[in-house]
Amino acid sequence: MKKIIIMVSFLLATSQLLSQKGIDLTSDKTLTKVFNETEIKGLESMIQYVDNMVLNRENETDINKAYHLFFEEIAQSKEYIVPFEEIEKYKFLENLDSIQFATIWNFAYHTNMINTGDTIYRNLDKFKMLDIKPFSKYMDYLKVIGKDDSYFKYLQQEFEGAGNLMQDSSEWFQKNHTKFDFNIPKNRLWATVYILRIEETYEMKLDRYLKNK
Repeated sequence: MKKIIIMVSFLLATSQLLSQKGIDLTSDKTLTKVFNETEIKGLESMIQYVDNMVLNRENETDINKAYHLFFEEIAQSKEYIVPFEEIEKYKFLENLDSIQFATIWNFAYHTNMINTGDTIYRNLDKFKMLDIKPFSKYMDYLKVIGKDDSYFKYLQQEFEGAGNLMQDSSEWFQKNHTKFDFNIPKNRLWATVYILRIEETYEMKLDRYLKNK
């Protein structure tokens, strides 16, 4: 009898944890109109990947609280925080279906110049970098939800105009994370994209690049 009670308690605790971690993207009707079933599964995989990191890093079981703690950490830290080892993160993204990956991302493999210390490196090939595509299914989604949400409208317009998220906008999100409920699909998805886009510094990338040449 004791074994049964322990097992039931374990299953209940596990189900509660999973329910806190998971999010139903299909509850966002705009999202289901923009993305097909395969693409949504890819978005869910990305969210789960980032969820696991945030929960473990912050030692939390409440996913919304964990995200807020994480953004507070990077906003307050004097050091540059890289959430994932780059090789591991790239492997995860490359294992997605190519259609799923392309809903948000692309890889660049060439940089014209890096100036570090007193040395200038030019025309680096196979210098891998992850970019958010300024024109993609995700940007289509931001454009639609931006009709009723000024923040996401601004994001979409910044990506379209500048091709990237500007430093001021990035810092604003970190400092104003309390304005967002990460149990809401559009906010959780943006938090996922925001965190995945955090790359190593050019110096860190260059150091590994030179070692592997």
